[in-house]
Amino acid sequence: MSIRLGTVDSIIVIIYLVVVVALGTMVKRRAARNIGSYFLGERQLPWWALAMSGSSSYFDITGTMWIVSLFVVMGLKGFWVQWIWGFIIPVFYMAYMGKWIRRSGVMTGAEWMETRFGSGKAGEVARASYTLYAVLTITAFLAYGATGMGKFGAVFLGLNEHACAALILGITGIYVVMGGFHGVVIVEIFQTIVLTCGALLIAWLGFTHVSPEMLQAKVSADWGSIIPRWSFDSLNGTEYQLFGALLMIWVVKGLLLSLSGPEQLYDFQRFLAAKNPREAAKLGALWGAIHTVRWPMAMALAAMGIVGLAEQGDPEKVLPTVIQNMLPVGVRGVVLAALLSGFLATFNSTVNGGASYIVKDIYHKYLNPAASQRQLIVASYVSSALLIVLGVCVGFAASSINQMFTWIMGTLGAGVLLPNVLRWYWWRMNGWGYAVGTLSGMVLSLIQALTPAASALPLYMTFPAIALTVLVIAVVTTLLTQPTDRETLVRFYRDVRPWGFWGPIAHEADTTSVSTLKWDLTTVVVGIPWLIAMYFCPVYIVLHRFAEALAAGLLVAALTVVLYFVWYRNLKHE
Repeated sequence: MSIRLGTVDSIIVIIYLVVVVALGTMVKRRAARNIGSYFLGERQLPWWALAMSGSSSYFDITGTMWIVSLFVVMGLKGFWVQWIWGFIIPVFYMAYMGKWIRRSGVMTGAEWMETRFGSGKAGEVARASYTLYAVLTITAFLAYGATGMGKFGAVFLGLNEHACAALILGITGIYVVMGGFHGVVIVEIFQTIVLTCGALLIAWLGFTHVSPEMLQAKVSADWGSIIPRWSFDSLNGTEYQLFGALLMIWVVKGLLLSLSGPEQLYDFQRFLAAKNPREAAKLGALWGAIHTVRWPMAMALAAMGIVGLAEQGDPEKVLPTVIQNMLPVGVRGVVLAALLSGFLATFNSTVNGGASYIVKDIYHKYLNPAASQRQLIVASYVSSALLIVLGVCVGFAASSINQMFTWIMGTLGAGVLLPNVLRWYWWRMNGWGYAVGTLSGMVLSLIQALTPAASALPLYMTFPAIALTVLVIAVVTTLLTQPTDRETLVRFYRDVRPWGFWGPIAHEADTTSVSTLKWDLTTVVVGIPWLIAMYFCPVYIVLHRFAEALAAGLLVAALTVVLYFVWYRNLKHE
């Protein structure tokens, strides 16, 4: 079923798209100065702009449709599923990871590999394996986004899902290809404003249109409880039936992902583009805070869908169906513009991040080492366009948002998770161990996806099997090969100043810097409940649960004071 947008709604959406494309193309000249400007904005962008850009990049429409579907089916327990993608990772960014990334001074995550593992064979193999994984994951995420955008757009444009995905990705591709990182950040500042306004509007509509009594009449007694259950009888036959077993995997995955830092994509880019490590830490904190508006919006849409839709059908289509059936003219246009902002923000950052890997780590590294700045910029345009086309084509083969997201974040993520943790905290981890471990993980995850018997296995079986196998392979390979040369390790330690199992290298580095381990871990311990309470507070308001909202708000206020003393006052000017 589809609808034709009214004149007012159509004008609002068209104006939004025109402004987005205009902003992106306006900065083309600046982005084309050099490759550093195209991918990192010459490291002159303010931290708050990078935070707005990064946070809006997390606010994709496909992910929001998925979150709404979880809230519809599970209620507040749907929050537990968010651990799979590390929704608390901004706390680790603000505590220490943002500073570590910025101190490395490179342009991409793959280039970082040589600063950690050296420029010899081991470093090159590690860099190549990281690049392969990054491009594979970025392509998968573009396909995942195209799948959701096709489902969403088909409801409103009267076209089939494939046509909608190709049309919308083609339009936004104009400015992301031409504008580079300046275009991404400038447009995403505008998108963050639109997103915030749209999210608050939806949250208000949910608050005013759905009373506690209306919701209670439609849901089970524990729908509004956050306390997890081992199993859901109502989800028999689905992957979520053994909720407790999955919950353990989600939490472990989220914590390990946060410890590993950005594995690929655009997160690395934001922190590398910061002016200095202090600003990198501050943008991590604001990144998480801005993302707060997503949760009350998703809960409001879920509540309106539960109360207002007689037949919910596919839970992944509750979001567009609510907008179609329950929002008035004018409001619908604003909400559509806001949701388009979320999709485009993620799409822009993903394409720009993916192009940086292709250009810096494949084209410039192996195909044309003597390339001029002009050739690199042209290669960036071509790489961005190819990624868009490839993402749309792969998206044509996908069907379920949940299935694709679980494979990307769960199975494929398991293949590289532990090598990415070890690279930061264990000095003995070398390039061979990293490369063989991650390549093995990619092969295992693809076998799992393409083998019918293995693809039917639940995540609580496949994740630990792949992750532990990769861990053994990476550690054994590391111990059977030569360590990274001491000069590289000492230089990395002096520049980045990580903590963990770096004893021999720390002794040789003989640095005068004081370890920040105590303050970093304290910030993490305080910051996780701070961020979670910040996310829950407006959700409780939407549900008219004011006592819980007040408690969450007071907890946020108290922990903010603590963070001022244990985190902000300890941020050094570097």
